[in-house]
Amino acid sequence: MYSPVDNPEKMRLQRKAAAQREELETEFEELTVRTEKILTNALIIGGALALAYLVVRQFTGGTSKKKEKNKNIQGSGTAEPEPEEGGSPLSSILTQVGTVLATQATVFLLSLAKEKLTAYLRESANPKPDEHS
Repeated sequence: MYSPVDNPEKMRLQRKAAAQREELETEFEELTVRTEKILTNALIIGGALALAYLVVRQFTGGTSKKKEKNKNIQGSGTAEPEPEEGGSPLSSILTQVGTVLATQATVFLLSLAKEKLTAYLRESANPKPDEHS
C-alpha cells in the first residue's frame, strides 16, 4: 500500500502548491495596492474637476434661469416695470474678461487632469518590469 515513490512525489507537489499560494498572495497584495492608487487618483481627479466646476460657476455668476423666472413672475404684478440695468461699458468689458478667464482656467484644469489621467493609465497598463518579481 505504501510505496517509497509516492512520498517524494507528494513532497514535490506540496512544495509546488506552497509556491503557487505565495505567488497568488503576492499578486493579491499588488492588486490591492494598485486598486488603492487608482481610487486615490480617481478621487483627486474628481475633486479637481469639481473644484474647477465650482470656480467656473463662481466666476461666471450664479444667476440661473429659475431665479430670473421668479423675478419676472414677481415683477409682473407691479404697475411699473423695473428699469433694466444697462451698466457701463467698463463693467460689460470686465464681465467679458472674467468669463474668458474662467473659460481659460477651466480648459487649463481639464487639460491638466486629462494629461495626468492619461499618464496614469499608460503607467498602469504597462507596468515596469521590476514591479513583478
